[in-house]
Formats: sequence, structure tokens, C-alpha cells
Amino acid sequence: MKFQDLLKFATEEMVKKIEEPQEVRKKARAEKKAQREPLSTWAFGVLPMAFSMFKRRRQSE
Repeated sequence: MKFQDLLKFATEEMVKKIEEPQEVRKKARAEKKAQREPLSTWAFGVLPMAFSMFKRRRQSE
């Protein structure tokens, strides 16, 4: 792909995003944020979940 083609594509995508209504952009952003994993799980894997389960079990006893 030539640089001009890449620049044209990037410009077209930017214009599409700018012309999109603000409500639609906010809704898409909120949906994407809701689907995201919590930071602790994403960064450290299953370990934080196991720790929280252990902590809950100890509190209920």
C-alpha cells in the first residue's frame, strides 16, 4: 500500500468518525467499556479473582 493510499484511508475514516452523531459515538464507547475486562483481571489474570473469592469465603464464616 502506498503512502497516499494510506493517508486517503485514514482521512476517510476520520471524516466518518467526525460526521457520526455524538450520541452514537457515546453509545458505542459505553458499550465497548462495558465489554472490557476489569483491570485487575486483565493485568494479573485469575489471581485477583481467586483472592477475592477466598476473602469472601473467609468473611462469610
